[in-house]
Amino acid sequence: MMSTGFNLFLAVAAILSQHVRTADILVATLMFGSAWLDVAKIAEVLASRGHVVTVLAHASQKSDLMRKWPTLQYETFGDPGKTPAVKEYLKTLTQTVAFSSSGVLDLLTHTNTYFSYMMELNEETLSDTQLLRKLKNSHYDVVLTYPAFSCGPLVAQYLDLPLVCTLRSLPLGQDIRATGVPNPLAYVPTVLSGLSDKMTFLQRVKNVLVYFVATTMAQMVIDKTFDDIAKRTIGDNYTMSAALARTDAWLYQSDLMFDFPKPMMPNMVSIAGHMAERVKPLNEALEKFMQSSGDDGVVLVTFGSMIAAMPAEIADMLAAAFARLPQKVVWRYTGTPPPSLGPNTKTMEWVPQSDLLAHPKTRAFVSHCGFNGVAEAMYHGVPVVGMPLMSDAHDNIARIVARGMAVSLDIHTVTSEEVYQTITTVISDPRYKEKADKVSSHLRDQPQSPMERAVWWIEHVIKHGGLPHLKSRAAELPFYQYYLLDVIALILAVISAVLMSCWKCCPFACGLCKRGKTNTKLKSQ
Repeated sequence: MMSTGFNLFLAVAAILSQHVRTADILVATLMFGSAWLDVAKIAEVLASRGHVVTVLAHASQKSDLMRKWPTLQYETFGDPGKTPAVKEYLKTLTQTVAFSSSGVLDLLTHTNTYFSYMMELNEETLSDTQLLRKLKNSHYDVVLTYPAFSCGPLVAQYLDLPLVCTLRSLPLGQDIRATGVPNPLAYVPTVLSGLSDKMTFLQRVKNVLVYFVATTMAQMVIDKTFDDIAKRTIGDNYTMSAALARTDAWLYQSDLMFDFPKPMMPNMVSIAGHMAERVKPLNEALEKFMQSSGDDGVVLVTFGSMIAAMPAEIADMLAAAFARLPQKVVWRYTGTPPPSLGPNTKTMEWVPQSDLLAHPKTRAFVSHCGFNGVAEAMYHGVPVVGMPLMSDAHDNIARIVARGMAVSLDIHTVTSEEVYQTITTVISDPRYKEKADKVSSHLRDQPQSPMERAVWWIEHVIKHGGLPHLKSRAAELPFYQYYLLDVIALILAVISAVLMSCWKCCPFACGLCKRGKTNTKLKSQ
């Protein structure tokens, strides 16, 4: 009896010894939508492991956050009675830009307005001296942030704390400069380029141009704006580029099954699929609808949580295509049902997307190609008909098209007939399902779940107080040293000097030779 109890005690002690000490973690990200959900999921798991996780949030959002994530604590700033303007505008931006066909200038105009609102929110955060003083006196162990358009890295720099960034990618490439990772543009597609790793000459030209436009905007607009805000609020010694370069671990929400092979630094880690949850059974009504599809199966259609509705003509065009399918259709759709909606189509204001993708009756996924939806389709092995709308959706569909499990359509120009034919082809051609199953098999074949990997790295940073030995010196070097321009200049100078010396010496040597020949000829005469 005593032996059994002692063995049990040793087992519990061994388990506890493997866990890092209880830590105070500050989540400093001001993002909304899927970016916040990605961070919140990690924060919840950290809290479940005994860590005290505190979220930096606007005061008007606190009650809603506490209701949805009660295990987390909150430090707030701003007026509790005033919703941040960026949150309201984000709905307008998504709805306006998603189905806009007015071109790049319109997109840039809306994005610039969104950026301005985000910068106001960041400045409001860093201007709250009482909040910053409280954060500094709270002795946190690490800062976790989603760094896009967020002052989280600056907060970590101000508090002089280790920093962990989780992200899909930074659209303007700030992470590339911050890590110093090589970025060969010949086969590494730039974010938002919509390209794969197999590029034609013109596509490589586009890739280079997009990269240099993006990095120029990052330095001259994004970083400069953050630096100006930091200068007005927390001091001259804080800059966004330096703050990002302090990052101890980069937790990327992509992997080599989704993305393409490219150089990586040792502190750049894949946690793709960390949002995946255990599949739950559907409610009785939805399960009955799925089973009623028979051998034909079901097509799942969603255009993202941020798209409340779509233009009536596009909705009717899609409804007409779905009505012709032999499959049943589950469509996440709000608003007045389109006139062409068929009896085989069930519209719902919300759908359990991952659970439906995991269902054996699901045959295809029609999607706007948001990252989480694409990641879930890959994990569950469901072929995709993509209609990318905005942001990184064009990159996402390019990657799964390259894997052979998807087809891309332009929602602005596609016809009902083309939608019908494409869905039919994706379902009837076994190659799409075979490729999707292969992708799923690779994603599931891991020694550690993505969430376990994310938590391990965060706790690893906490345990050691930062990971400076994993950071490349490249980020500290000026560009002429990084690209060895000074060394190349020296080599060229030496070569030029040697060639110049040879050039000057040749006439002299030739003259000596001629003189020697002349003297020899005179002596012989």
